[in-house]
Amino acid sequence: MGMKSADPGAGSLSIGAGQATALGNTLLLTPASGKSLRLWYVSYNPATAAEIGFRFGAAGTIWLRNNLVANSVIAKDFKDFKFIQGAADEELYLNQTPAVTTNWTVFYLEV
Repeated sequence: MGMKSADPGAGSLSIGAGQATALGNTLLLTPASGKSLRLWYVSYNPATAAEIGFRFGAAGTIWLRNNLVANSVIAKDFKDFKFIQGAADEELYLNQTPAVTTNWTVFYLEV
């Protein structure tokens, strides 16, 4: 995982969004074989208090981890065309404790 700079081009980003409800890891996105997920924006907001963060790979380092009160929002825009990227074939997970309903959104490319 690393942060870099690049211009994705207007309108080229995909949007992923949904809800996670499980304790621990919830699989959010899986890149095509041999590709990596390159993220420009990530956010989450839980319905109740929780500790939440993203990770690349089921056992990867948890990043953007926060302890939140109910209905809080954490959002990270990597700005100025910077991004964070997982390794090839590495899925994106949301990790949370306890099991709560959490809305999530990411803007990404597969590269």
